[in-house]
Amino acid sequence: MTRTPVVVSLLLAISTTGAIAACTSGPDQLQFQVVSAADGSVLFTHPIEPGGIITMDHVHSVHKRPVRELFSVNTDGELTMEEMIFDRMGANLPFGPETINGVTTTFLEEDGHYRVVHHSRPLGAVQLLVGGPGVDHTLTMPDGSTVRLLELTRPRARVELRTSQSE
Repeated sequence: MTRTPVVVSLLLAISTTGAIAACTSGPDQLQFQVVSAADGSVLFTHPIEPGGIITMDHVHSVHKRPVRELFSVNTDGELTMEEMIFDRMGANLPFGPETINGVTTTFLEEDGHYRVVHHSRPLGAVQLLVGGPGVDHTLTMPDGSTVRLLELTRPRARVELRTSQSE
């Protein structure tokens, strides 16, 4: 008798858009988060598994060219840097291999783009200043869903990209 309400609730949740993620993510489910640096409030959360790739696309604020950054989550639940891809050298972009926290990047020029491979360099949390409409920071989750940071907060707001394990 106590099972009927649970079954009915589960079937109702599965038939509702977006509720599947809520049903499948328990308290121990790893989450990717965008958090307000001002007050610590979670602006966005999405379930993620180790190895899941999060892509951040934006237009470079100085030289006005597209930049793609790929992040992942390692088996310890940490956010890691995988790659950065851009088509023109510019301010605050790498111009060759760099050694960061003991990890040396691989700098490649291929198909008219520069590709900087970071070899799953652990980041912890990533501090970010949200750009305006011309920059348009957009995150793509492993399942293909997207979110614009400007839909979450205002331009020039400081946010932190992290996993629920880096809280």
